[in-house]
Amino acid sequence: TRTAEDAAAAALRAGLDLDCGPFLAQYTEPALAAGKLSDADVDAALLNTVAVQVRLGMFDGDPAAGPFGHLGPRDVCAAARQSVVLLKNDKGKHRAGVLPLRPAAHRVVAVVGPHAEATVAMIGNYAGKPCRYTTPLQGVAGYVKQAVHQAGCADVACAGGQQPIVAAVDAARRADATIVVAGLDQKVEAEGLDRSSLLLPGRQAELISAVARASKGPVVLVLMSGGPIDIAFALNDPRIAAILWAGYPG
Repeated sequence: TRTAEDAAAAALRAGLDLDCGPFLAQYTEPALAAGKLSDADVDAALLNTVAVQVRLGMFDGDPAAGPFGHLGPRDVCAAARQSVVLLKNDKGKHRAGVLPLRPAAHRVVAVVGPHAEATVAMIGNYAGKPCRYTTPLQGVAGYVKQAVHQAGCADVACAGGQQPIVAAVDAARRADATIVVAGLDQKVEAEGLDRSSLLLPGRQAELISAVARASKGPVVLVLMSGGPIDIAFALNDPRIAAILWAGYPG
């Protein structure tokens, strides 16, 4: 925009209800005075923000006495499971979707990808202390007879010609199902560290497609990230049966 006041007006009209920095506090009032915003525009943003606070009981005298006043580890540690988003789940041979996998049919599962053994990377930033770390590999191993691990990428950057993609492809070829855990981390996206591309870093997409071509069984792609990723290649690949977005679930 031409001016900061124009930017504040455009942001509020587009639906930005909360600014964690000083920008709106500094430029909304001048935008109103200049006629770039109306009182109704500001009221709409305030209504959305205050409505959430009302639902949380923050105006009910003592917020600690309300239903959300005594949240503890049990509540916090259930949030990650509730937040996972199913993006794709193609039909299997005998039921509605490939997921959930069946331990009886998928006894050996290959768990590959740069986040297969993620721990600290799963908490992103602005995070408290996790209740515990359960890596994707450990989690899958609790449900199947055998979980086979090959990283496929040395790290999330997955750059250079020495990435162990072949080993991951071989593991997928031998397994009854393959789970690829890919995505981003704080070395790629963080406060003050913006990405210049929406694509997966380095050779991650190459790893995912190669594993999908070789896998004996269904392929499930799990993505960990805070920001958006362009995964059109995976969504349109019939050999990738399911896609989950897990955020930073640690």
